[in-house]
Amino acid sequence: MTDKPVEKKATITLDAANRDRQYPAYQLSINAMDGETSGHGYRLMGPKYVGRSRNLRTVELSQRDADEIRAILDEVFPTEVAVNCADVELENGENLHCLGVGNDLDLDRQTAGMQPGTWRLTAYGDDDTACMRRLSDREVQAARSAEAFARMNT
Repeated sequence: MTDKPVEKKATITLDAANRDRQYPAYQLSINAMDGETSGHGYRLMGPKYVGRSRNLRTVELSQRDADEIRAILDEVFPTEVAVNCADVELENGENLHCLGVGNDLDLDRQTAGMQPGTWRLTAYGDDDTACMRRLSDREVQAARSAEAFARMNT
């Protein structure tokens, strides 16, 4: 007998995080659900879960919802941008032309339209531009782990 694959869905949930009627506390989260009861999520606002919350409303997101949310997030926090190489100064005083394709750049402040974080140079353009892709926290952690592992084995 083969197991039927579990259908994944995304939800946004509003919970009452306490029972105080005069000063209620609410929690809003976005969740990736595997079936009806298991999954993981991210708290967008409100206090941490304390075990006494009560679900007030759960809304399942559609593909259209996901596309619209992703468009807004990409507008404010782009994951890939084309920047003029001369607009980004590296620690050694050089610009992006000195950074090889596939190398990472850690930014501690907004620079040339890129938010603080770790960015990877993915390609050079013909017009003195570079294509930069922001790495997720998971990608950064995986790269650091791989680098540490490589240092231990050399």
